[in-house]
Amino acid sequence: MSRHHRTRQRAPKQTVADKTRQAFYHLALDWIDLHTRLPSPAHTDQQARRATTREYGHPAEWASDKSRQIADIFWSWHDMLAEHRNEHRPPEHTSEQIRVMKAWQYLEPRFEQLVEMVDEDALREINDLHFGIRRSLGYLRPVVILPVPCPGIDCGLLTLTRQVSVGVDFIVCASCGYTVRDDEEGKNYAWLVRVCLDTLMASVT
Repeated sequence: MSRHHRTRQRAPKQTVADKTRQAFYHLALDWIDLHTRLPSPAHTDQQARRATTREYGHPAEWASDKSRQIADIFWSWHDMLAEHRNEHRPPEHTSEQIRVMKAWQYLEPRFEQLVEMVDEDALREINDLHFGIRRSLGYLRPVVILPVPCPGIDCGLLTLTRQVSVGVDFIVCASCGYTVRDDEEGKNYAWLVRVCLDTLMASVT
């Protein structure tokens, strides 16, 4: 992957940082899905085939390739920011899980600084990969069961689900209907995202 381009600031800093945080969160969930289920693509990605000339004879090969690509991207952004901050850079030759976990833990509180350093086109690679994986898996609106209790009053059940598609992203409890949206009204969304991702990462073996 090419090195990320330095940039001028374009949109309000917090807005770009929040969107970037969500993009990395989505990609981390993709890694968990690919790493644990090894799903097969629902249809052939002809453009990707022409670009790589890779023929997949088993679902695990496609999922493993994408999982590795996500881990490499996470490591790349972690390494770039650590180098810029003159801090300890992440080791390259570690497991995918460690690279993704360590990158998320390092980047999550520093997205405001990250978005000031890179061109907006470079940030699009995160969303492009996420939606490419979603399309290949045939997910129009995938539902992810989240491993944290519902924060709704008098509920607390492990029935939180996240539904996402282009332009739509929300968390809802299948039991009580408690809903948090990724918009200005979604007061607890960032907190839920952080808790869910940390819990999911810790549960992957």
